Amino acid sequence: MSYVLNIVSFCSMGYTNAMLDQRFAVSVHIMTVLSYHRGELVTSEILASGIRTNPTVIRRLIAKLAEAELVECFKGKAGGVRLNSSRKDISLKDIYMAVSGKPLLNTPDKEPAKQCAVSCAMKKIMCDVTTGLETQSMAYLAKIKLADLTSKV
Repeated sequence: MSYVLNIVSFCSMGYTNAMLDQRFAVSVHIMTVLSYHRGELVTSEILASGIRTNPTVIRRLIAKLAEAELVECFKGKAGGVRLNSSRKDISLKDIYMAVSGKPLLNTPDKEPAKQCAVSCAMKKIMCDVTTGLETQSMAYLAKIKLADLTSKV
């Protein structure tokens, strides 16, 4: 039996805030919209209205996606954003790393109670668990391409 949680089932149980913050979900939404519109420029206002959030939130995420060279941005009245690569080449791991770049889980950083053997062992135990989960989760995200998501729309 595998002890690694599948991200999709984890999210379907309502634990998205525990592991994956909203930046990832919103960024995947942004990237799926851009993929769906195949090279058309899309404004942050249009993205924000479809995602039902503030355009400033969208612009901050787009800046991170642009820094990772996943999107290209055009300023001005006729400006907007579009994918910088083929949707077949962009994975969910790419998006996650662009907007988060942090581990899915954090390990406890408290000093252990020296008189407790369990307390002294927990940091290593949890580091091993989180490393395994992180490795499996990133491998899973790397398999899912933006084209896969767009085909479901």
